[in-house]
Amino acid sequence: MAYARAWNAHDPEACAVCFAADGVREFLLRLPCRSLGHRDQVVRGRADIEEDIGRVMRTLPDLAIEVRGAAYSSDRRLWSEWCVRGTVVDDLDRQRDGGRSIDLVGVSVFRLSNDGFSEERLYWDSALVLGRDP
Repeated sequence: MAYARAWNAHDPEACAVCFAADGVREFLLRLPCRSLGHRDQVVRGRADIEEDIGRVMRTLPDLAIEVRGAAYSSDRRLWSEWCVRGTVVDDLDRQRDGGRSIDLVGVSVFRLSNDGFSEERLYWDSALVLGRDP
């Protein structure tokens, strides 16, 4: 999947190009993950998606994504289960030193269009990202 390759290449522009011009990334989390750089629950348009993904990549410069499985449904949705690993270099929202490791699994549901992803909905346990005990 080009999107996962772009993440692993640490190329936010290549990630954003996978989306339609008016594409949307929506974070469906119990708690906000501002410590990973996300400003909003919903990010709209390629430029903002590129900016948001770039902040995550700067926060986790050794980030690596592994896609564990994917499936396509007839209503033009793609489901993927992934694992993210990396080390937080700056955790200002929690006012703690960087160096905290992240190792989590999540699911993304993509709505496909002829121009790329029209939507990505992300699901993961935000407590793990925030360094809280489950």
